[in-house]
Amino acid sequence: MFDDPLALSDVAVTVPSGDPAAAAAVYTAMIGEPESGTTRWQAGNGSLTVVPASADDDAPRVRFQAHDAEAAQKLLTRRGLRPDEVRAVGVTADAGARSGAPVLDHVVFTAPSVDAGIALFGGRLGLNLRLVREFGPVSQLFFRTPSVVVEVLAGAENPGIALWGLAWHSDDLDAEHDRLVRAGLALSEIRAGRKPGTRVTTVREPALAVPTILVEQQPRPR
Repeated sequence: MFDDPLALSDVAVTVPSGDPAAAAAVYTAMIGEPESGTTRWQAGNGSLTVVPASADDDAPRVRFQAHDAEAAQKLLTRRGLRPDEVRAVGVTADAGARSGAPVLDHVVFTAPSVDAGIALFGGRLGLNLRLVREFGPVSQLFFRTPSVVVEVLAGAENPGIALWGLAWHSDDLDAEHDRLVRAGLALSEIRAGRKPGTRVTTVREPALAVPTILVEQQPRPR
């Protein structure tokens, strides 16, 4: 049996910012200290890096980690995925697990249609499509890797594939909400999430450069 070069799991997120120092301050308050001398944060299922925005590359992007990134990229090229066509998505080398680090609950993309979302994330990247929900003109597609949920908001108002938002997991949302408010961050009130059994709060800090929420999965009743 041959190993699948597209056995994708963890994610490496890159966020361009017009003010990297301000972004770094908010991310540090939210998820802890970055790697020494960098604006890169380790996550339990990947990493997040803040870079200066540039005129030709100011969109956030995700690279799914593969155990053999070169083989994975060759397979994606054979499947018709060119980096210059879909800049928001790609592959990178597996950097290994990070015990005790913050965890991304899910990453949210936009897509111009359900077919486009399924073709890219299910067909080319080989992610497991688990659920489709319809909300008027917008469809929610939910894919899974072994370590992160990929949500795709598909609708005609979206011109292409783009990273739209990030959701960080919280074990105790009440305590985390209080801690971040005391640290001076602006957060929404805690509310029920769209996914049954979840609670969420929005981090209302423009310096993050990408819409961000914290998510708590409530225990199932016994």
